Amino acid sequence: MRRLTAVLVVALLAIPGSAMAAGKGAKVYRAKLAPVAADATTPTGRAHLVDGRKNNILTIHAKGLTAGVAYPWHMHAFDPSVTPDPCAPGATPGPIVPDFTYPLLTANPAGNAHSKAKSRTFDWGPATNGYYVDIHDPVTDAPIACGVLGRKAAKAPKAPIAPPMSTSPQKQGKGPQKPQPQGKLRGFERH
Repeated sequence: MRRLTAVLVVALLAIPGSAMAAGKGAKVYRAKLAPVAADATTPTGRAHLVDGRKNNILTIHAKGLTAGVAYPWHMHAFDPSVTPDPCAPGATPGPIVPDFTYPLLTANPAGNAHSKAKSRTFDWGPATNGYYVDIHDPVTDAPIACGVLGRKAAKAPKAPIAPPMSTSPQKQGKGPQKPQPQGKLRGFERH
């Protein structure tokens, strides 16, 4: 019982940190990582940035890596008006964003890896700024997977739902019918 209580307390204490990072005023950006080489199919993955007022969290998940190998990864800045696709093979890399400390991305035996970087000083800045996340080859330092961070497209507003048309004929002069009980009677309804 004590273990269960301890686990629940730890879980409850962990929630506010992530909730504060994605709290009021925080913006969330996502990227799908794809191989940089034109003929490659791996590695792939995703990155997730929560840009909060004081807490900024950047996470990366990758698969298709070599087991046991540690890969450097970073978030880079770029100007979309100058470099439309910073993930294209041979693209000039943008400057690494220095606000984060990037721990190495070490692949497990299945070739999967994840890592997290935190910052209290990062600010996305104007909406025209662009950022991308990439994974580098540990030997050559060339990018092997890359993805541009972006916000989810806004959902289209839902159309108002029209009330259902009644298929039962209503009696003239009686007004709307009372709703009829649905399902099993539980003993406290009128019979």
